[in-house]
Amino acid sequence: MVAFVNPAPENMYPPADNGASGYGLVRFNKKTRDITIECWSRGINVTQINAKQYPGFPVTIKQEDNYGKNAVAFLPTIEVKNEINPRIQIIDEHVGEIVYTLRMNGRKFRPKVFKKGKYTVYVGEGKRQQVIKNISSLKPGESQILELEL
Repeated sequence: MVAFVNPAPENMYPPADNGASGYGLVRFNKKTRDITIECWSRGINVTQINAKQYPGFPVTIKQEDNYGKNAVAFLPTIEVKNEINPRIQIIDEHVGEIVYTLRMNGRKFRPKVFKKGKYTVYVGEGKRQQVIKNISSLKPGESQILELEL
């Protein structure tokens, strides 16, 4: 959560805004995968050039920041030669659960994981999908590249 307002009852409806109520907008930039969170006071006309949001806004994060966990380890970098923005899914083999699924931004992605271990990686969709099993997380400072064609 980036913003919330919990106004007193006397501040819930205009004109008694007093800077305590408003609305949020979320803008998605599909090209950069940036997410911009805006927080506006109820009485502000956002189309005006001098319109100002609540202090500290807007806030912009990257798509991967939305997950909110820090990496403990990484898997090899996945490079897909013949497709842009394929889907990638990481499965923890120890518990058989999905760690996360997202669409790569381009052809190259280094999956982060949240514990050391073995993973299965699905890249692509449907008939254009590869499954790589038994991938070990890498030691700190270690790198490896897996080149794929879907």
